[in-house]
Amino acid sequence: MDRKRFVGLVTGLGGGLAKSSFPDINGFLYSHENEQPIELSADVIICGGGLGGCAAAMAALRNQIKVILTEETDWIGGQLTQQGVPPDENIWIETSGSTKLYRDFRNAVRQFYKNNYPLTKSAQADRLFDPGNGSVSKLCHEPRVALAVLSEMLAPYVKSGKLILLKNRKITTADYSGDIVRSVTATNQLTGETNVLSAPYFIDATELGDLLPLTGTEFITGSESQKDTHELHASETADPQNNQSFNYCFAIDHLPGENHIIEKPRDYCFWRDFIPQLKPPWPGKLLDLNYSNPSTLASKELGFNPEGADIAPLFNLWNYRRIIDKTNFKPGF
Repeated sequence: MDRKRFVGLVTGLGGGLAKSSFPDINGFLYSHENEQPIELSADVIICGGGLGGCAAAMAALRNQIKVILTEETDWIGGQLTQQGVPPDENIWIETSGSTKLYRDFRNAVRQFYKNNYPLTKSAQADRLFDPGNGSVSKLCHEPRVALAVLSEMLAPYVKSGKLILLKNRKITTADYSGDIVRSVTATNQLTGETNVLSAPYFIDATELGDLLPLTGTEFITGSESQKDTHELHASETADPQNNQSFNYCFAIDHLPGENHIIEKPRDYCFWRDFIPQLKPPWPGKLLDLNYSNPSTLASKELGFNPEGADIAPLFNLWNYRRIIDKTNFKPGF
């Protein structure tokens, strides 16, 4: 590379880092992934870069085990990043029930805000600072912050070559015989190119258990019967189609006095009035501020006040998973 091009590259990179509190950590650290050979091997292959996959990778890496970690999107972190959900709902998490690694992650999230955001004095001084002040968790934060922290935690292992992180890779086939898996094929979701990944051990950390059918592993879906598990609240008969409901999270903002109502989308009225046919029945419309009490299944009403006000006796759903609270930051931010 000639001197002029080198100076231009370094200057451009420095300017890019200076513009944002969120340098493109993934793109910078992992830009070598497009140069990977077709066949790769490691001590363990971890398929899925969500929280479970990242935790498994850190456990292996700290024990000098070489890891290949695949992720079918371009963001690692699963629940904390692509899914926009807080870490946990444990009300005692700040004093007990945490590993050191998880404690380090939580502290790093708080420190990221203190290093990069214009916080109020009280927020800056709060050891257990909660950026979103959400009611569901002791630590609610923006997905991009979790991505930055996780990327920083993995960075030393990537740079040393102990970890190969392959993003945008979905596991599509597996080579196995009996109970032995020899390799899996990871297909690049953007280019269609494939990598054959081999190791003595494979960990399925995908969101949907992708490796189970691919490797001929025995598995079941749905709910077991009371006869199978002897659980008090289990159904009398097993139901393979009975799965936990899916949540779809959307990041929204409240701008007082502004009107952003759009034209009614197609099928708007159908979904507004839709009542699902379930057993036991859902208490009213699917899209409504009522839900079933988890214990009694009785209908329970929710409230929704985007100013964050207390609207007791109703529970204010606006505060439930709030990922950023304006009162934590200096006026005007």
